[in-house]
Amino acid sequence: MKRIAFPSPLITTLRVMLGALFIISGGEKLLDLKFFSLVIAEYQILPALVIPTVALFVSLCELLCGTMLLFDLFSRITASIMLAMMALFIAAMTNNLVRGLEHECGCFEFLSQWYGLKEEIGIGPILRDILFFILLLPVALLGSNRIPWKKEQG
Repeated sequence: MKRIAFPSPLITTLRVMLGALFIISGGEKLLDLKFFSLVIAEYQILPALVIPTVALFVSLCELLCGTMLLFDLFSRITASIMLAMMALFIAAMTNNLVRGLEHECGCFEFLSQWYGLKEEIGIGPILRDILFFILLLPVALLGSNRIPWKKEQG
């Protein structure tokens, strides 16, 4: 079976773009963990006791993975972690959409604060996250797993 070849500049562009996006997303959640915890509670999926821990974990994971993607550290592994998170986000939003629960999705709150746009659960945020999932795939499959402090053996 022949693999699809993605040019290295495309992988780099995807990696940097998605890295910056996840840094912004994780950073803004980390700045207001209390609000992000309330958003997670609105999903009505997790027990109240674990919500603050999940809010911190998701925020730090997005921030750390975004930074690692930006600096090309373990890009395949990092993109794979983000793929798993995106799949969970998509499943959670779809679950609540099907159940008819209306609330903010918790994705990009800076949009509502800075630009007056509201990010509520709906088909738009789900499709956006599916797009991010698709954009992460080439990085997860073809990105590097380089360790910058180790010399390449040739």
